[in-house]
Amino acid sequence: MMIYDSFYEALAMQAAAIETAVPDMPEHRFSLRYRRKKKSLIRAYERSRKKQESFPAAFRKMRLRRKIGIAFLITALALLLLTGGSAFVYYRISGFHGYRQSTHTDISFEGWEGSPDTLYPRYHLTYDLGGWDKEILCDESDKYSEIYRKEDKYIHYTYEMWNRYIEHYPGSDFDEMHPGGETVPGRTLHHTGADGSGRLIWTDGRYWLSLDYSGISYEEAMEIRSSSYAPIYRITYDMSDWETEVVCDDAVMYFASYRKDGKYFDFCIEIKEAYQNTRLNTEGTAIESRNVNGHEAIYFVQPDGVSQYLAYDNGDYIFDFGFNIGYDEALRIIGSIKLI
Repeated sequence: MMIYDSFYEALAMQAAAIETAVPDMPEHRFSLRYRRKKKSLIRAYERSRKKQESFPAAFRKMRLRRKIGIAFLITALALLLLTGGSAFVYYRISGFHGYRQSTHTDISFEGWEGSPDTLYPRYHLTYDLGGWDKEILCDESDKYSEIYRKEDKYIHYTYEMWNRYIEHYPGSDFDEMHPGGETVPGRTLHHTGADGSGRLIWTDGRYWLSLDYSGISYEEAMEIRSSSYAPIYRITYDMSDWETEVVCDDAVMYFASYRKDGKYFDFCIEIKEAYQNTRLNTEGTAIESRNVNGHEAIYFVQPDGVSQYLAYDNGDYIFDFGFNIGYDEALRIIGSIKLI
């Protein structure tokens, strides 16, 4: 009996979460900002679940993928209760799957476990270190560290997620964390040790990076520091005459918005885990399957008959776009996105 009580308790919480987190769809074109701000039904359910001591311990031990499946089942049942039993259509396109209803579609991406959990490919040194012995000291999702040795010389190169780094120094700014250094070119802090060793520290806003060195000159260390490189996905199509706004640029999402003469093109790339329970305004329209850049994509024309939405999985990340320009022109822009 306790299991049934827990199920209905979870169902009731999920219905309450839906009622508060999912308002009526706005009467304007779908906005990536809008869906970005909406709370995930799955995460709302997870937060609610963690607060309930009466939930079976067996559920807490389930794998995340199974929990998501259960959450979707509960979501579907709750939606039926809230809509008075109105029908919905389940569909699957590539790794995307969702429930289409009369005014909207709730869509998620499955099979995201094991995919990259930070947005940008890892940093690496492009400086020629041939002839040095290399050892990887740490290779985790939020920290990487390697050391190079040659005779009595060494180079210790590290980067880690910005949030992880500042956890060690809560409430402190850069100077407080690294007192006594001097600022050198490249917005870099330089420390010199009593034994003649040196340390360079800098940040790109996502990662903190450091280069400890001994047996080489400061000038060579700066050359090595300057060779630190992480390729990023960007549009290479000429959009110089468009107004550009970078709305979000962090470890899980990059979102850039382009505007010109009433036209817009929104480009978003995000980790797969972040693309869960996205709500799309599909009233009066249907989601289609399209082939884009060799990938199966979801595509639909929004209710205004002009704005369009397109999304696909490139193997590592989700790329999604909103635009009101011609479809062929949009494909040319999308096709120009490259790692640079």
